[in-house]
Amino acid sequence: MPTTSSTPSPARSLSARLLLLTIAFVLLGEILIYVPSISRFRKVYIEERISAGHLATQSLEASTSGRVDRQLEEDLLNHAGVLAVTLHTPRARLMLGRLPAVERVFDLRAATPWTLIVDAFDVLWHGGERTIRALGPSPQDPGLLVDISMRERALWNSMVDYSWRIFNLSIVLSLLTALMVYLSLQLLMVRPLRRITESVIAFRDQPEHTDIALKSSTRRDEIGVVQTELANMQAGLRQALAQKTRLAALGAAVSKINHDLRNLLANAMLLSDSLDISQDPKVKQIAPRLVESMERAAKLCSDTLNFARAETVDPQKRRFALKDLVDEVIATIEGQAGLMVRWRNEVDESTIVQADRDQLFRVLMNLGRNAQQAVQGQVDGDGAGLVSFMAWQSGREILIEIADTGPGIAESARDHLFEAFAGSTHPGGTGLGLAIAREIMRAHGGDIELDRSGSDGTAFRLRLPMGR
Repeated sequence: MPTTSSTPSPARSLSARLLLLTIAFVLLGEILIYVPSISRFRKVYIEERISAGHLATQSLEASTSGRVDRQLEEDLLNHAGVLAVTLHTPRARLMLGRLPAVERVFDLRAATPWTLIVDAFDVLWHGGERTIRALGPSPQDPGLLVDISMRERALWNSMVDYSWRIFNLSIVLSLLTALMVYLSLQLLMVRPLRRITESVIAFRDQPEHTDIALKSSTRRDEIGVVQTELANMQAGLRQALAQKTRLAALGAAVSKINHDLRNLLANAMLLSDSLDISQDPKVKQIAPRLVESMERAAKLCSDTLNFARAETVDPQKRRFALKDLVDEVIATIEGQAGLMVRWRNEVDESTIVQADRDQLFRVLMNLGRNAQQAVQGQVDGDGAGLVSFMAWQSGREILIEIADTGPGIAESARDHLFEAFAGSTHPGGTGLGLAIAREIMRAHGGDIELDRSGSDGTAFRLRLPMGR
């Protein structure tokens, strides 16, 4: 029994997944933006310290001795945020402060985007506990190399503050973006898909109710096409179910009528037997037609009941020689009718098929009877009409051909040849034989088709997959 489905809970819905994915993707984008931006922030910070250190040394030009007092020197260094400033002109000359012991030296002249990123995260990792040196050209005089010494704490605090601002901004942007994407997808995709899902579930439970029918969409995108086509499919299925329900009820009634009608026809045929001994010329002339008409009516009742009661049964396949089966079919048909027909079994003895023997016998029997009726009364240069059976291998299939030398099938009957009650190959037939034959062959994975039909005869071809 198939498991029943229902609409998912909000936590498992498509909307929730889209919301989480949108937030994750926006955060991922912010991370990809943050990595180069934090490295640039550090580079700009150091360049500003270099520029401030260079400006601090300009005060030495106003001093006649080239030095300033201790207090002013400390004020200038604190304002620049450095511990010492050395100018390379081109010889290195300590201008302000005293050179401290440093743990890391950074030369901005040799920096690359990758080293800037690595150095930025190196600062964050050490937590601002180091003393560093930085070398770079002065913004005021690009030809002048400025060498500064500084504690890393202020740089670390600035980078952490910048990171928190980026993080808070990323959270806000991701939530706003996710909300807008969520609302857009909710309106454009999720709600229509939810309606379609609910309609499919409701249709599964009550396919005959028209009040739960899905309406066609005016949208021209993929979802609109799906909704429109699903609505059309539901309408078609609902109509087909209603028709099959009526046909089922009609079939039950016909089965009861056929049962009673067959009993009446049986009595009528018993009575008609007494007409054979009548010496009245008119009775002798009418009696054969009457018996033939009643036999047709009885056969129609029998075929209709058999078709109505037929159930789809999986073929019980086994391997057997096709030539022996054809011999049995010919012998059975010849034993049931005394018509003058020439039979020819041209199937090779080595031809082995894998199929349900009883079902294939039934197919060949139907086709053999049709061929027999087509050639009955026919006389050619060799005598009676001919019905032949042939078989050969084509790729991974066995092709079986049943041919006769009859007058051919009427053009009007060919379009509905394999439809029940619509495609009989001879007057008075029901068309059930070919419909059942196609059903059996397709259950085997093959098919049946009309190969040719004309004044020189008719040939049906069976396609049967070869067994392993």
